[in-house]
Amino acid sequence: MPNQITQGQRYLDSELRDKLAGEYVLGTQTPRVRRRLEQLMDSDPSWWEHIESWHSHLAGLNPATELFRDSEDLAAPPKRVWQQIEASTFNIKKSPQGFKWWWLPTAMTLSLLIGILIQPVLMPVSTIPDSANVRPVSYLAMMSSESHPNHFALVAYQGDKPGESNIQIQFNLGLQTLPMAEAVVWMKDKTTGELKLIDSLANIQKVRFMSPTEWKALKNSSELLVTMSENPNSQVLYRGECVELSQGEVL
Repeated sequence: MPNQITQGQRYLDSELRDKLAGEYVLGTQTPRVRRRLEQLMDSDPSWWEHIESWHSHLAGLNPATELFRDSEDLAAPPKRVWQQIEASTFNIKKSPQGFKWWWLPTAMTLSLLIGILIQPVLMPVSTIPDSANVRPVSYLAMMSSESHPNHFALVAYQGDKPGESNIQIQFNLGLQTLPMAEAVVWMKDKTTGELKLIDSLANIQKVRFMSPTEWKALKNSSELLVTMSENPNSQVLYRGECVELSQGEVL
C-alpha cells in the first residue's frame, strides 16, 4: 500500500505553507480554505512567519510605499493586460456588436476588485480584516526542551491601548501537556542578560495581560525561559528565542 501522509505532516511542507500564506495575504482563498488556515494559525503560530514574510514582500513591491516617487515614472500596463484581467475575472462573453451598456458596471466592479486586492498591501502589516478574527502576533517564542523541540509557543499580542497587550500559550498539534505545577516564565534582557519574571505558566495559559512596563521589557528581550520555580537559578524546562513579527508603538 502506498504511504499515507497525515494532514499534520502535509502542512509541515515549507512550499505548501508558503503557497497558502501567499494566497491568504492576497485574499484569493475561498472562505472555507481561509477559515481552515486560520485554525492552523491558532494551533501552530509558526505560520505567522510565512504570513509576515509575504506582507513584507508585497509591501516592498507596492509603489505607494515610496512616498516621494513621482507617479509619472510608473509605466501604465498595456490595454491587453486589463482586457485579460476582465476576461478571466468576470468570464465575459462576446455581446452583439453595438451593445456596450455593460462597460460601466464592469469598470466599476473591476475598480472595486482592485481596491480589495491591494488593500492588504496599502494597510499596515499589523492590520487584518475583522472578518478574519485573527490579531497579528507581535512577538513569538517557539519553546523547546532537550526532548521536545518546538513543544509550544509563547505568543504576545499588542493591544490597542496601554494594558491591553497580552501573552499566552499556543500548543502545537498533538502536544498539549505541560508541567504546570510551579513553573514560571521569564524574559531575558538582550542587553544585560537579566531575567525578569512575567508570571506562572498556569496564569499565562489563561491569557496574561501585560502592563506597559512589562511590554517594554518584552520588546527588549532576546529570549523567553520557563523554569521549574520562581528561583531564577532553578532548572530550565523550556527556552525559545523571542522574535518580533510585527512592529508598533510600545503599549
